[in-house]
Amino acid sequence: NAYKTKTYKMLTINYLLLSLLVVLLISYTFAEITEEDGVLVITDENFQEALTTYDSFLLEFYAPWCGHCKSLAPEWVKAAKALAGKNPIKLAKVDATENKNLASQYDIKGFPSIKYFKSGAVEGDYNGGRKDVDIISWANKKVGPATVVIKSVEEFEKLKEDNEVFVFGYFSSEESSLLKDFKEYAKKDDKNAFAYSIEPSIKSHLAVSNDAIILFKNFDELRADFPLKDTLDVDELATFVTGQSIPLIQEFNAEASRKIFASPITKHALFFTDKSSESHSAVKSAFQPVAETFRGKAMFVNVPSSETKVLEYFNLKSSDLPAFIFADMAGESGIKKYVFKGEYSSAELTSFINSYFDGNLTPYLKSEDILPEDTAGPVKVVKGYSFKDIVVNNDKDVLIEFYAPWCGHCKQLAPTWDELGNIFAKNDNVVIAKMDATANEVDYPGLSVKGFPSIYFFKGNDKTKPIKYENKRELDDFISYIEANAHHDTTHDEL
Repeated sequence: NAYKTKTYKMLTINYLLLSLLVVLLISYTFAEITEEDGVLVITDENFQEALTTYDSFLLEFYAPWCGHCKSLAPEWVKAAKALAGKNPIKLAKVDATENKNLASQYDIKGFPSIKYFKSGAVEGDYNGGRKDVDIISWANKKVGPATVVIKSVEEFEKLKEDNEVFVFGYFSSEESSLLKDFKEYAKKDDKNAFAYSIEPSIKSHLAVSNDAIILFKNFDELRADFPLKDTLDVDELATFVTGQSIPLIQEFNAEASRKIFASPITKHALFFTDKSSESHSAVKSAFQPVAETFRGKAMFVNVPSSETKVLEYFNLKSSDLPAFIFADMAGESGIKKYVFKGEYSSAELTSFINSYFDGNLTPYLKSEDILPEDTAGPVKVVKGYSFKDIVVNNDKDVLIEFYAPWCGHCKQLAPTWDELGNIFAKNDNVVIAKMDATANEVDYPGLSVKGFPSIYFFKGNDKTKPIKYENKRELDDFISYIEANAHHDTTHDEL
């Protein structure tokens, strides 16, 4: 009996210790998720717990110093409180400067970046508006019906009052094939509100004689009627909605920039003016009919002279205004810019943009002046004008870094890059190079500089296929990569 009692006690103690160990392991595995003003606070440690606990959430990656993040913060809180208890989508935030594993895992390049997580995985980016009403509308559409049924004129007028833009359909019956296609399209559009009605009173109120699709907005002409046919061409509807849901000509500012860059229209007609100048009204008037002509194909944006950072980016000064640059925002190597040099008449502006769409324009590429000292050191300094000579028009193996002077990661890499240049300095067939991509631009197939630093390898016997370097950034990693991929002998000084 004593033996049994002792054995029982030992088993009991072991069980308790095992239970305590399990509890400790769980507490270490899942860190607590706290809230600030209704917003989940995510960290590297509790992220997996968030994926397990919440079926769906919007996660904002922010930086404490980011001005846009500071502007978004109160809107994020208001939206979180409004959605609480009414919508299962939670709003969350993570300081990307402190939680670098998450920022790296989701390739965060700018702030704020917002991603939508559903069922334990990222479903996509949030590209909607940054006001609380925009966020709430987006979240409600995600979990509710894509289209709202309107049954009275009063409901319709309330819809107009609550939405800056919405797409409305009148259909003769619920069985209409047009209505079914309308509903399917609405499911795919995250940015706009959709509603419909089959009520005769709505048909009369809209002053339509048959089935109709109309986009209502609180700017420009207030209403735009889609040319509806017997069948619904969803591609035509998409072009119509994209073009009509934004102002014909937008003025660039911090708030408008979010919608401008989130738009699926990637061809931007940017005209720069000084609003106090006598030329401003005349130039804007000249663009008005041009914007109508290319609506849905190009976005027209008036950039005032007060937006000094934008002018600086496009290498413009106030004395250069008015100026017009047609920008292709989807260029593989970055933004492609086409500079207009003609008279500001509607005819000449139209002809210029038509030339772009016909493929008859050559992009403008900015470059610093070439200096003798650019190629004097172990690391060759590449400019826009010298890119082909140093990198392409030879059979040397070239590893080039595209950097930005303000980029923290670039500054951290600099001493390693200099040391790499010194190691290969005596090998005439291996070039270590760098280019300030904020002051110089290149347009080369296969080269896509979207973030900093971007590093590419040009193999000596095949310059047509630049290879993006995506390995670790330690000195021995670079050396091993060159040794494994170079066309030429890779003799170099020892470490």
